[in-house]
Amino acid sequence: MNSILKVAVSVVVGIIGFLVIGIGVTEALDPYVWPSAMLGLPAGLTAGIALVLLTHLGVTYREEITATGRSTERTVRRLRATIAGIIGFVAGGGLAAVVLWTQAVGLATAMIFGLPVGIFVAVLAAVLVSRRDGTSRASSGSPPANSP
Repeated sequence: MNSILKVAVSVVVGIIGFLVIGIGVTEALDPYVWPSAMLGLPAGLTAGIALVLLTHLGVTYREEITATGRSTERTVRRLRATIAGIIGFVAGGGLAAVVLWTQAVGLATAMIFGLPVGIFVAVLAAVLVSRRDGTSRASSGSPPANSP
């Protein structure tokens, strides 16, 4: 699959994810939160961006596996860093927003301050995972070269 087709498929999946998550969250919270789109649109946008990245990397990973039988270290590292960043964003930003929301601030303020925390945790998680060396595990039974 060429690059333009890969990007187009990824964007279409991201738009569908944005619509499904955005509309779903907005409708689910409509009886409880006014305006519920204040929560539905950011949730949909976050899900859409995550799906674009995951779809593009997933298609690249699958292409490499079917073509050569294995994937490149670069693609695996990018996929792991993206997944770690998404988990870090959801966990860090969500936890910060929940902690702030339980205090004397409103939901909008909690979301505004939770966003930078989520971005920081996402970047930190992605950097830590991408710098981790997956080849340093003891796969062979031989001792290190500098041991007696």
